[in-house]
Formats: sequence, structure tokens, C-alpha cells
Amino acid sequence: MTCFLHEKARKGTAKKSNIQIFGQKSATFLLFSFIFRNFAPTFNKNIYMPTKERNRSIDILRAIAIILVVIGHMYPVPGCEWLQENFRAGSYRLAIFLFISGYLFRDMEWKDYGSFTLRKTRSLVLPLIGWNIVYAGIVSLINLRHPANYLPPTAQMWTLHELLIEPFVVGHQCLLNLATWFVGLLFLTLLIFGIAHLICKKLPEWAMLLLYTGIAFLSLCCARFLPHSGIYLVLMRIGLALFFVQLGRCFRIYIEPLIRTRKLWWIIILLGLAWCISVYGKENSYIWLFFNFSGNVLRPLLAGTFGCLFWMIASMQIAKWLPQNKVERAISNGTWSIMTNHLLVRFMCCWAFVHFFPEYGMRDAFSNDFWFFPRSANFVSWFTVLYFAVLSLEIVLPVLWQLGFDRFKGHARSIFYTLTNRTK
Repeated sequence: MTCFLHEKARKGTAKKSNIQIFGQKSATFLLFSFIFRNFAPTFNKNIYMPTKERNRSIDILRAIAIILVVIGHMYPVPGCEWLQENFRAGSYRLAIFLFISGYLFRDMEWKDYGSFTLRKTRSLVLPLIGWNIVYAGIVSLINLRHPANYLPPTAQMWTLHELLIEPFVVGHQCLLNLATWFVGLLFLTLLIFGIAHLICKKLPEWAMLLLYTGIAFLSLCCARFLPHSGIYLVLMRIGLALFFVQLGRCFRIYIEPLIRTRKLWWIIILLGLAWCISVYGKENSYIWLFFNFSGNVLRPLLAGTFGCLFWMIASMQIAKWLPQNKVERAISNGTWSIMTNHLLVRFMCCWAFVHFFPEYGMRDAFSNDFWFFPRSANFVSWFTVLYFAVLSLEIVLPVLWQLGFDRFKGHARSIFYTLTNRTK
């Protein structure tokens, strides 16, 4: 009898230890799966749709928008000065991302506002803060080995204000990932847009567009006399951003069906919008980040509207003409990675040029100018080649990093699933 009780106790202990091991491995699996999910962010659900459900025009539009962002952070494209002068992408390229978010939203997403907020926090805020910490570490290492005068001090980057608050205001806390400031604007805009949608759910979409048009106009007027910093800057940017989100929804509901049924009209619409961009986008020095502009107060609103409509209609036609390929999908899926890392790629390319070709004497210019790009009368003929080589790397390398991380994430998940199943 005693032996039987000892044997039962031993089995119970073994069973308990197996449960503890399973719990530990399950906790580890949940931790790593949480990290993998949150460091593979996306601006909308179209990225993870199956091939048959994906909207190719949105993939193409997102690829065009992120390429315009990368080009905007470079010198003028050689040979395209007239095009850049008349079609200023800075007045609408970020509005396109807001337009896409509004286009892809469905009413069912707003039924549970709490879960919607949690999803957006997981897909936007956590990656934003996580990559901010990563870049604080990268810039700290650069300051140790190859300091530049424009990079922020290491001690300044590691404060709670710089890590948690500044990404939602200016986003220049680490400088090399300054393009991610837009993610904070997108997150806040979607939260306010969701609340407004719940409050005014009985209003038709066109009436909501008129309401947001008034808010955008008020924000542009306030930019004339309010300070462009702190909470004032955040609220003014959100006021304009809300309009473009609603514009995307109205395009899907009202305009897209008309364009698809009247196939001959899109040519006239496309040319008319191109002319409007040329008129309202020219001489419009408008910067979304600091919300400062010159010219008529309506120019930023009109240039952004015409830019979104022009490229959306163009993307719809490109999707019909262009055979289905993996390039557009890879660039679209890598939008977050390109936005986060393209300035780091350019910094690395410029650093390599300066250090491997010291005879051109550009070391001081590189150390004092963040927007430095190798340009000299000694290699004018090679400037175009160098420009497009760096521009291509700013797009290709982040896309490859995203693809590699996705593959690593898939392998890691399969390994943890295997380990979890074994414990069962």
C-alpha cells in the first residue's frame, strides 16, 4: 500500500512538472509571437489579403506613394526638373496613405471601437516605439565610431520624452528614421475618425466629407497664426488628415463605380486632374511635418485632393494594363520597412562614398549636412548613375529586409508550434 502511494505521488509530481514545462514554453511562445506580430506592421489589411482578394490598384498606389516619399528625400531627379517643379509630390504623397486607409476601411471595423483601438495600437504604435528604440541604439553606435554634427546626442535620445512622446509630434528624435513621424499622425487620425464615425453614423458619407472639409479649412487657417509646435501642431495636422481619410471612403462609394462603368471618361478625368495638380501644386511650398506653407490657404487642400484622385485613377488603369507581378506586391508589402529604413540606407551609401573616395574632399560636407548627397563638377557624368543606384538601394534593401524578416518569422512560428505540440 505504501509503495502504491509513493508511486502515485511520483506520477503526480511528474505530471505537475510536465504542466509547468508546458506553461513555460507556452509563455515563451506567446512572448515571441507577440514580438513577431508587432514588428511586422502594416498600414492596412490589404497587405495580408489572399491573392484573389487583394486590390491591385491599391498595391500599385501604395508603391507609387512610397517611391514618391523616397524621391522627395533626395535631390531633384536628373532630367526631371520641370516635372518636379510642376507636379510637387510633397503636397500630396502623404495624403495618399491617408486616402488608402479610408478606401480600405469597412463599417464593420467600427462596431467594436475598443478592439479597433487595440488593433491599431498593436499594428502602428508598438512598432513605432520599437523601431524608435532600435534607431536610438543605431545612432548611439554611430556617435561612438563616426559622429556627425547633425545627429542628436546619445543622452538626449534615451529620455522617455524622446522615446514615447516625440514620435507623435515632430519625429526627429533619432533623425535617421524621421519619416516614421507620419505613423503617429495616422494612428491619432484613425482614432478620432473612428469616434466621429460612431457619433455621426446616421449622416451620409458625402455630408461627412463636407464636415471634414470645413475642419481642414479651419486647420489651414489656424496655421497662419498658431505656433507650429506641441499640441497645436498635432491638432492642425489631424484636422487636415481627417479630410483625406474620408475622401478615400467617398471615392470607393461614389466615384469608383462611375469610373468603372464609364470606361472612356477616365482619360478626360486623368488629364483634368493632372492639369489641376500643375496649377494648384506649383509654387506651393507645403510641408506636412511642420504644417507650414506659402500661398493660398486652399492650395494644400486642393493639391492633396487632386494628387490622390490622379494617382488613384492612374493606378486603376495601370492594374488593368500591367500583368500581375511580384514587384508591386513586394514594394507594397515593404512600405513600412521602406519608410523606416530608406534614410539609413542613404546615410550608409553616402558614408561609403565619402570614405572610399576621399580625393573628392566631401568628408566635411557629409559631417555637417544631413541631406548631403555626393555631387561634384568632377563626376557630373556619373551623377545620374549614382543617383538612381542609391535611389534603387533605398527601395530594394528595405524590401529585402522585410522579406527576410517575414521568412524568419514564419520559421520561428513553425518551430514554436512544433515545440508546443510536443509538450502536449
